Amino acid sequence: MLEACARHASYSRAADELGVSPAAVSQRMRDLQAELGVSLFERHGPRVAPTEQGLRLAGRVRDALAILSAGIDECSDSRVIRISAAPTFAARWLAPRLADFRKAHDPVRIVVDAAIDVRPQGSFDVAIRSGRGRWRGCASTRLFAVEGTPLYNPHLYDPGILSSPAGLLTCELVHSDEWDAWFTLAGIPVPAQGPHYSNARYPTQDLAGAAALEGAGVALLSPRLFADAITLGRLIRPFDITLNGPESYWLLTAEGEARPHVTAFCDWLMETIG
Repeated sequence: MLEACARHASYSRAADELGVSPAAVSQRMRDLQAELGVSLFERHGPRVAPTEQGLRLAGRVRDALAILSAGIDECSDSRVIRISAAPTFAARWLAPRLADFRKAHDPVRIVVDAAIDVRPQGSFDVAIRSGRGRWRGCASTRLFAVEGTPLYNPHLYDPGILSSPAGLLTCELVHSDEWDAWFTLAGIPVPAQGPHYSNARYPTQDLAGAAALEGAGVALLSPRLFADAITLGRLIRPFDITLNGPESYWLLTAEGEARPHVTAFCDWLMETIG
């Protein structure tokens, strides 16, 4: 993140390149400056300018990334596919299906890195990220929208309580920044004091889903990624109202990627998703 912020002189442009929110970039830079005890950026209106220390450190990071990328390319095994995937996608969609790809491509070895942040170019062959679809130096293909619909443990609430979406205002909700948008989509005015949220916050849908499975509250989750839990009755989907986007999951590869084992995986992924 530091290198991108220094190169663009903008947290927003760095966020677009990395596929994360500007708030996440700003928070990470504040944490880094506090950790180092030096000022790395100075703000000038909407723009940020790297300080002398910031420029020096960003240059070192840039050099280190180039060395790392070159080293990975030199040691790369043509039978290995390095996949960097968003944690929820990796756990809920990719891992249960990788055996099917392996059966058809036995010599190929798969290495999965479940990460929230986008890894540096050269450290992965294929990435699946959530965002708006702009990643510098990568070819991107949209897979499907990031979704959210209320799901809960069947032992948590009597179905009568959730006979209508307004019933959610009486329930404990697993925190998500998208609840207000879902209530708006459902046509439910949110009271001034807001819904009742649980005390815990989770950085991924996978963790929020794990909490919901244990009865920690109603979570806003993807019905596609939690389809097995819904089918098995471990999670109840009381309404068909699903929030779609604005972000989506995207398939990323290096521009011009043509290695047969990588393109075979991408073709399999797109065909399986449909």
